[in-house]
Amino acid sequence: MTLPPLQLQIAVAFCALPTASSAYVLAARMGGNGPFVAFLISAGTVLSVFTIPVWLALAR
Repeated sequence: MTLPPLQLQIAVAFCALPTASSAYVLAARMGGNGPFVAFLISAGTVLSVFTIPVWLALAR
């Protein structure tokens, strides 16, 4: 099954998005390592500034 180009780009964009910040709330409430999860979310968000354009360029 092949997706049309626009739908493929949308799917790639969704896959390239960073982790939602609600993961921190879930980790903190479930007794997980909240500060580490916050760091991972922050790092992923900063890195996504560089990786999302790359993924979108590859999807073209």
